[in-house]
Amino acid sequence: MKKSTDHKTELDTFDLKLLGAVQENNQLTAQQLSERVNLSSMSCLRRLKRLREAKVIVKDVSVVDPSRVGKSMTMLALVSLERERADMIDDFKRAVMQAPEIIQCHYVTGDVDFVMMISASSMPDYENFTRHFFFGNNNVRRFNTLVVMNQLKFAMPIPLDL
Repeated sequence: MKKSTDHKTELDTFDLKLLGAVQENNQLTAQQLSERVNLSSMSCLRRLKRLREAKVIVKDVSVVDPSRVGKSMTMLALVSLERERADMIDDFKRAVMQAPEIIQCHYVTGDVDFVMMISASSMPDYENFTRHFFFGNNNVRRFNTLVVMNQLKFAMPIPLDL
């Protein structure tokens, strides 16, 4: 069975099994992947290389526990811009990319323009961020902050249909 993604990358059952395995643990050895997918180690490595080159796999990362590195607070900010001109939206997107406190940002439809996940070490740290990032940007009309009290689910893997 072959599946095609939006960018015409053909994915077969072996590719999907490999993607499932490396989403769960990208530190698996070629031998461990081989055993999980039922392909040779070299075939697994060739397929992973192809999936990375085709940008199906866009990053290999480690997930860090924020509380272990002094970032015990997570906020969700709902941001509305003053003007929705393309150049001003692009300026805002560039500012988002430059702010290390913003760990996720989604440009959305609906009542707000952006939904952001922000990591902070304390409420004063977050207030400092809001002063320079939101209040310092003339194109931010308003923002609402939701403070995360408890993270119930945090999943990075994309569900794959096997």
